[in-house]
Amino acid sequence: MALSSPLSAQDSDGQDHPDLPRYPQSVIDGYRAPSLDEIVIPTGPIADAEGQANRQVVEGTVTHIDYRVKPATAPLQIERYYDGVLRKAGFAIAYSCVGPACGRDMGALILNSGKVAPVGLADGLFNDRIRVMVARRAETWVVLHIAEGPDRSQIYEAVVEGASARR
Repeated sequence: MALSSPLSAQDSDGQDHPDLPRYPQSVIDGYRAPSLDEIVIPTGPIADAEGQANRQVVEGTVTHIDYRVKPATAPLQIERYYDGVLRKAGFAIAYSCVGPACGRDMGALILNSGKVAPVGLADGLFNDRIRVMVARRAETWVVLHIAEGPDRSQIYEAVVEGASARR
């Protein structure tokens, strides 16, 4: 089952979001405590990280967490875990994609642009072994970027509470 302790001995810093228990055997690589911010929510494939298509800007209290899973685990397995957790918590999946169907710049938008993850927070893996999930429950949004590398998998998670469209 999921580790639910707020801080594992292997975590670099931070704690799990109370609505979203971490994937089993994952450890926190990066964390930014909840604070009022705005982020871009992908709503479709991202062909251009700097473009405007297939995205919605929301503001609210945002928590950012980057997890590492060793050894590498298939993104499908991790996605199925989070799909179950999110649905059980009353979330609906608003958008999801796999590999090339996510668009050429999905990883760049989420991990490198500073528009979703803070610059330098997430340890990005850039390849076609990715899955992205966006879920919503009322004014709470969740963005998950799941990627598999040769020796590890990375899970970037953003949770936006009290979300509203940017003014």
